[in-house]
Amino acid sequence: MNHATGAPEVRIADYWLHEELPARNTEMAYRATHRVLPRVARLAILRPAFAGFRHAEAQLTREACVLETLHHSGVPRVFECGVLDRRPWVASEHVAGTAIEDAAAAHPLSISDALAVVRDAAAILAHAHRRRVAHRDITPRSIVRTPQRGFPVCITCWGDAALDDRVLPRPDDPGARFYRAPESADGDRGGTAADVFALGAVMFEATTLVLPEPIQQFPGVPVAFHHLLAAMLARSPGERPTAEAVHGEAARLAELYSDGDAAIEEVEVELVDISRTQAALPNLGWMPADRPAPPAQHALGSVRRRRDTPR
Repeated sequence: MNHATGAPEVRIADYWLHEELPARNTEMAYRATHRVLPRVARLAILRPAFAGFRHAEAQLTREACVLETLHHSGVPRVFECGVLDRRPWVASEHVAGTAIEDAAAAHPLSISDALAVVRDAAAILAHAHRRRVAHRDITPRSIVRTPQRGFPVCITCWGDAALDDRVLPRPDDPGARFYRAPESADGDRGGTAADVFALGAVMFEATTLVLPEPIQQFPGVPVAFHHLLAAMLARSPGERPTAEAVHGEAARLAELYSDGDAAIEEVEVELVDISRTQAALPNLGWMPADRPAPPAQHALGSVRRRRDTPR
């Protein structure tokens, strides 16, 4: 019996299921605890309506295989897999933390925080890319700050990853289109270069609260950081740095712009009130506008900006 709700507890294999967690529309996910080990897991299981649907089954099991391939503390661990009533399930590490989407919901990340996230997320992607794995679904929801884990950032949502260029189609997430590389416009999520682009788009938005359309120098973003983001957001995949190169440059800049290392100046800028809802988002240039964007609301405010340290 669940003493908190009075409802009977449900168990799958050796895992007791508790509250439901966000999941893809083909799956259900729960916070689960092992009946013997002191282990908290995220247990995902295929919805009954998709039993026997090969693409949905393959996506769930492929994510487990990809996670098992990667050996990095910034990637969730897989504990166990199984099948219940013809429905595959996967128990993996329950990642507790704050997604970038929530961390930058009201205020932009500081430059030092943003550089640290770029550095650490790029290190995870470089590890995956060396193993011929492209994530293909980097969004503000899939980058999670995890100060209680061994690595300060975790990348989740590997269900759409490409392993050795072998992928299966699945319905797209309309909200993720703002972080897609230009070469992904035809429905192909792209490869490792598209991961770099998506990371750049996510972090530009997290630092400025504005989507790049295209990227422009923004008050509060140091020139050196702007140059890195602009390179990551290059329209041609061949012009973008690798995740390894992004990691190296972000690590260098993180040292320069750590708290207290650079002077602070107040800059009056025009702040644009935007929303992630489709109706309020502007056209990004490389995608056709679905509908006319409403006029932006403007206000004057001050932002803290670090002066660039000479290179």
